[in-house]
Amino acid sequence: MTPPDLNDGPLAVIEEEARAMAQCFGIGNPAEAAASLIDRILMRLGGAHIYVPKKSTQKREQIHYEIQSRFNGGNLFELARQYGLTPRHVRRIIAGRKLG
Repeated sequence: MTPPDLNDGPLAVIEEEARAMAQCFGIGNPAEAAASLIDRILMRLGGAHIYVPKKSTQKREQIHYEIQSRFNGGNLFELARQYGLTPRHVRRIIAGRKLG
């Protein structure tokens, strides 16, 4: 059995980014720091299926949270205007409320 090729895929991207960050912060051996991070990720998350949402998904979720938390029953049209959405869309967001 051959070991997985870390030169392709998510781990390679994480290692590359970790190396770049280590260089930015002046860490003495960026490659070693990046390799250490990969080892820690594999140790803690190895075998797990991980979903990393797109940034646009995170932004949309943040906007939905803001709308849901700011809605007071009488500001539907104001929220629609502020966020560039239709009142109908704002109603759907509010109907999906999951604030706890």
